[in-house]
Amino acid sequence: MTLSALLVCVDEAVAEVLRRVLEELSIDVESCPDFARAGIRLAQERFDVVIVDGESNAEVISLLRETRLSRLNDSTLAVAVVAGQETIREMFSLGVNFVLYKPVAYDRAVSSLRAARAVMRKEKRKSARASVHAHATVDYANVQQEKATLVDLAQEGMAVQFGKKLPPTSKVYFQFKLPGQSASIRLSGQVIWQDWKGRGGVQFVDVPKASRRLLTEFLSASLPAESQQERLPDVTVEMEEPLQLATVSVAEQTHGSQARENTAQETVVQKSAPAGQSNADNRRTQTRYACRLGAEVYRTGTSVPNHCCLTDLSSGGCYLEVSLPFPAGSSVEILVRTYEMKLRLRGAVQASHPGYGMGVAFELKTKEERENVKKLTDFVATTTDPS
Repeated sequence: MTLSALLVCVDEAVAEVLRRVLEELSIDVESCPDFARAGIRLAQERFDVVIVDGESNAEVISLLRETRLSRLNDSTLAVAVVAGQETIREMFSLGVNFVLYKPVAYDRAVSSLRAARAVMRKEKRKSARASVHAHATVDYANVQQEKATLVDLAQEGMAVQFGKKLPPTSKVYFQFKLPGQSASIRLSGQVIWQDWKGRGGVQFVDVPKASRRLLTEFLSASLPAESQQERLPDVTVEMEEPLQLATVSVAEQTHGSQARENTAQETVVQKSAPAGQSNADNRRTQTRYACRLGAEVYRTGTSVPNHCCLTDLSSGGCYLEVSLPFPAGSSVEILVRTYEMKLRLRGAVQASHPGYGMGVAFELKTKEERENVKKLTDFVATTTDPS
């Protein structure tokens, strides 16, 4: 399985180091120091990773934004080479997966790009898409029952012809029937990219069990046999290690070796604790559910939303996957939407893992807040199994 990289780097010394590492990792490299030409190549060809290093952060951000709007490379792994942390938040908001700080050392580049390659291989196996033509109704913002057409479909997302531009990073709710099926599929997703023709890419956020079963049945019948076979090793063999590597790499690049040591210490503590043992920082005595719900988190007192994924839910708290988590001790508000409800929860950050996420303990001071948490856990309990 050949992987390809577009290296957009104006510093020849840095480019030489990165080319060397990519070639050692058996990744085909196309060097393109001209940013205008790089934008054209991203519109012409699909790459597994794009690595960007420019003379200014503005041109790096501009190319990353162009990449996310590209039909071919909207979900391509992105690596940014930066001199400091001034624009890190904006870069992560554009979907940057890894950050390399200057000066770029060979050893550090090897560590990060090896982790990136593991993620690329995992994503490449999952990228098989089935062409589909199906009509759907869409709800978003203050719009209901808008008509749209599905273009292609994968396990974790789809391309949709909306016919017009939706609000940026819009949360959307779909209902549709796939060819050959009589039951309707209902799910929610996040709009990841859009083009000027009204076409957009949607990443699934909340897919009920019944809808997931219908999606799987359709893809199993529509995709070639080799695509089905390729995905099996990704789940059974390769999934755990690449995710750990990617997490450690991002933490290391963002906050140095100390973050890596802290992450390693936390991992050792979690693995050594007996099953069911109570821990002040991790409420193991409460039933936890592995879930993935789209949410927004606000630092208390501000109106700036941070889009995140709510996971590992219990009656006492949850984990929020977000690139730039708030510091431990921060007071937060979480807004969660599903088909059936819209809930606002309050809590405090108990653990912060830069580049990955944060653990939040709920603050349940009123009857309404306790009922909201119960509604959410009941909803998740009906669609997932306890961890």
